[in-house]
Amino acid sequence: MSSKDALTIKKKRSAVAGNTIRINIHEWGGYPLKRSKKVNVIPEFECGLYYQLERFTKDDGLDKNVSVTISEITRHQHLEYIKSKVENVFSVSNDGMDFSGYNFFYESIKDLPNSYVILTNSSVNKIQTEFLKDYIKYMDDNLDVGILGVSYSSKKMQTLIRNNFTPHLQSFFLLTTTEVLKEIVEKNNGIFPGSTISHKLSLILKGEVKISEIAILLGYNLAVTLENKSIFKFGKNNWFDNGYKRWKLKEGDVRLTVKNPNIINEIII
Repeated sequence: MSSKDALTIKKKRSAVAGNTIRINIHEWGGYPLKRSKKVNVIPEFECGLYYQLERFTKDDGLDKNVSVTISEITRHQHLEYIKSKVENVFSVSNDGMDFSGYNFFYESIKDLPNSYVILTNSSVNKIQTEFLKDYIKYMDDNLDVGILGVSYSSKKMQTLIRNNFTPHLQSFFLLTTTEVLKEIVEKNNGIFPGSTISHKLSLILKGEVKISEIAILLGYNLAVTLENKSIFKFGKNNWFDNGYKRWKLKEGDVRLTVKNPNIINEIII
């Protein structure tokens, strides 16, 4: 079922306790610092940890604490370079892939004062944009948004199955807070979504999709930035409302239709 009624504010986040933005970049030890990524029919693009480090360690006047989690860390050939750029480098299990890193990072910060948190990986497009100050301002002004992302899919998976409308944020970049993550983990029986899953398809369902689903179930709205520099907010007004009649974006995986997949979009607010 769905309703055309405007999206409502059902719950608001707790305010952050300070200005620190805690950032986790997850990497697999077998990747070079710069690489090309091609996924099925999604256009190939350049990405890599090098560009993420440049993005998040530059002096932009923001208080950032950057950590890198690496699975199969002994395979990485540039550890000293990475250590010279960030506050922390952690070795983590490859079970759960990105979510293993996200889980380890969450466990390391969950008892610290509530702060903004970015969970991301090295598959972000290399194109550098000016975004973080505007993202933080948007979150400050929209306390009903539990998670802000930069890419979405409206389906659990790319199939022809009807009633497959399950809009969610793609997990290569998520901006949220410590307290929202705590709520999500608690709702998921104390387990960070996806952190115990090793099968890649199951990771999408039990990790990426589930994080969005739980945030919405908790009463939060979600938001995604778009290549035209706008922001689209979505969620459910009640248990029976899946939001389909309010959905104004293209259906499916947005990366199939954009000029630059996996880019962190600039926004105008």
